[in-house]
Amino acid sequence: MDTWRLLPYDLGPSDRHFAMSDALVRQAGSPTVWWHSTDEPSLILGAGQRALDVSAAERTGVRIVRRSAGGTAVYAGPGVLGQDVFLPADHPLALPDVVEAYRWLGDAWLEALESLGVTAELVSVDRARNQGPIDPGVAMACFGSLSPYEVTAEGRKLVGLAQVRRARGVLLQAGIHLHFDPVSLARVLPAADTDSLAERLEEAAVGLDEVTPEPVSVADVMTAVNRSVEHVAGSRLLTADWSAEELHHPGDSREIG
Repeated sequence: MDTWRLLPYDLGPSDRHFAMSDALVRQAGSPTVWWHSTDEPSLILGAGQRALDVSAAERTGVRIVRRSAGGTAVYAGPGVLGQDVFLPADHPLALPDVVEAYRWLGDAWLEALESLGVTAELVSVDRARNQGPIDPGVAMACFGSLSPYEVTAEGRKLVGLAQVRRARGVLLQAGIHLHFDPVSLARVLPAADTDSLAERLEEAAVGLDEVTPEPVSVADVMTAVNRSVEHVAGSRLLTADWSAEELHHPGDSREIG
C-alpha cells in the first residue's frame, strides 16, 4: 500500500497558504495531502484571470490574492475548505492528461460526500464541454462554471478543482464551501447590479450546509475525504510534518491588494 503524508490542517492567511502550496509542488518528495482554510475574507483570483476592478473588495478590506492555479475568482473565508494533494511526477496517478488527472480525486470527493448523506454527481467531460453559454458576470467566479470531474449537488457546483504542474510533480487542489455566500461574492466583483449577480451565482453554486441532512463540520469533511482518498488511491495517510526544505522555500505568495 502506498504511504502518503497527511500534513496538519492550517487556519491562516491565503497568501501564506499559496506560498506553502508552491513549496509542496516544488519541494515535496512523496505523495502528500494538506488541508487549509483562510482566517479572513479574501478574494482569490485565478492565475490567468484578466484584471478585475477590485475596488469594491479593497473598500471593504477584503484581502486580494492571486493563486498559481488557473480558474477564476473565489470569495473565501473560514467556511471555505481547501485541499492540496501533491503527487510526484512518476506517481501512477500523476497522469500526463491534464483533464484525466482529476478523475480519481473527483471520485474520492463523490464517495466522501455520499458517505455524509449528500446526493451528488460527478461532472462528466461531455457535461463540462456542453454546458452552454455562461453569464459573463457569473463567469468571473470559479464556482460559476463546471469543469470535468468536479462535483455537483442539486445541479449546482459543490466541489471545485484546479491543478499546478511543475517539474517535480503535480499539485491537485480542491475547494468546497461549507456555506456559500453569493451576496458577499457579488459585492466584491464588478457588477452593475450586485443583487441580480448574487441571484445568478446562487443558481450556479451551492454550499455543503444546503445539501446535507445534518450539520457537517470541517473535521467531518476532512475525515470523510481522507478515508475516500485512501480507498480510491489505494493509499494510507500517515500524519507528518512539513520538511525543512518546504518550510524554508520562499514560495509564491501573491498578495496583490
